[in-house]
Amino acid sequence: MIRSCGHFTSRLLFLFLMGSVLHIAACGGGGGSNGTTATVPPQGPFATAPYKIELFAGVPPAGATAPDDLAISADGMFLWVGYGNGVDTTGKGGPSTLVKYVISTGNVLRSISIQGHLDGLKINPVTNDIWATANEDGNPTLTIVNASSGGTQIFTLAPALLSGGMDDLVFTLTSPQQVFVVASSQTDITLPVIVQIPPKPLPTETQLTPTAFLPGNPATVVNVVTGAVETGAMIGDPDSMILNPSGDLVLNNRSDLSLYIVNPSVAGPVRRLPLTLNGAPVEVNDTIFTVSTFGVSSPAGTGAIFITDTTAGTIYVLTKSFFPPNLEAYTASPTANVVGLVNQQTGAVQTVANGFAGVNGLAFSPFAGHIATKHIPRFCGGC
Repeated sequence: MIRSCGHFTSRLLFLFLMGSVLHIAACGGGGGSNGTTATVPPQGPFATAPYKIELFAGVPPAGATAPDDLAISADGMFLWVGYGNGVDTTGKGGPSTLVKYVISTGNVLRSISIQGHLDGLKINPVTNDIWATANEDGNPTLTIVNASSGGTQIFTLAPALLSGGMDDLVFTLTSPQQVFVVASSQTDITLPVIVQIPPKPLPTETQLTPTAFLPGNPATVVNVVTGAVETGAMIGDPDSMILNPSGDLVLNNRSDLSLYIVNPSVAGPVRRLPLTLNGAPVEVNDTIFTVSTFGVSSPAGTGAIFITDTTAGTIYVLTKSFFPPNLEAYTASPTANVVGLVNQQTGAVQTVANGFAGVNGLAFSPFAGHIATKHIPRFCGGC
C-alpha cells in the first residue's frame, strides 16, 4: 500500500488520527521526492505467548542455501543442518551441503559436500555418526559422516524394494539397534513405505529388509480421532518420520494429510491421525516430540525447538519456559507456514508461531544451555 505523508494539513491532526509516533517515523523519514513511501507488514515470523522466537546466529558457508533437515548431537552442543542448495531431487546434479554449527556460538565447525539432494538427517545414537539420505524422488543414496573426522562414505542400495527414492530415517533405541528408512515416491504401491537398513551397510547394493507393518496400501487402518476401522488408505507421499516416546514410528503422509503410527516391534493396528488447522485439513512436514532423538528429556522442562525456513534460508529457535517432557508434539506446515502444537487425540494443530516463508524442518533439544541467537529484525518497508 502506498501512503501519502505530505498532504496532512496538521501534524497535530496526524498524531491524533494515527495514535503513534512510530507512524510518523514510518511516513516521514524515507519518502522520495514525491513524499510517498511503500509500507509493508513487519517481518515474520511471530510467536504466540508463552513462546518466544529468535534467529539462530549461525551463518551458513557461501553457497549453502535452502536449509531443511536438522539433527542435534547427544550432548546438545552441536547442530547439523542439511542445505539442499536447490539440487534436483532425483540426484541429477549437486552437491548439497551439510553444516555443523556450535550451538552456543553459531560458529561453523564443518562444511561437508553431500552427493545429490540431501533430505533425511539423523545421528546414530550408538556411533554418533551422521546419516544423510539423498534423492527422495529417485536414485537414492546414503552418506555416513564420521562424527570425529568429518570423513564421508557413500552407500548405494539394492533396488528391489525401492521403486522411487528415499527420504527420512529413524534409529530405534532398542538393542539390537534397528534402522528404518522411508521409501518415498514408490511407483509400486504394494511395496512397503518403511524399509529396514542394516546398521552397518555395505558400500554397494546394500540389501534392504521389507517391513510388513506398513505397505503403501494397508488393508485397514484405525482412525485415531473417530476410532473407526478404515479401508482404502493410500500412503502416496510419505515424507518425514520420527520415533515417539512410546517407541512407535510416526510417519507423515502428505497425500492424505495424516500421521501414520506403527510399532515396529509389537504387532498391532496401523493408526492414522488426520491433521487439521483451524478446522481444515493441513499438510505438514517435520513432526517432533519434546524428547531428543536419543531418548533424553529434561525433568525441568527446559528445551528449544530449532526450525528451518527453507524459502527464507534461515534457522529459528523457538522457546518457552516449560516443555512437558515426552508429552508434547509439534509439527511444521509448509503450506500454512506455521509451527503448531499437535493434539494427539484430535489431530488439531494449534499455531504457536506463524509468518514463515517456507517452514520445513524441526528438531528438539532438551538442553537449557546457551544458544546463540539474535533478534528478528522487524522492518517497515521503505522507512
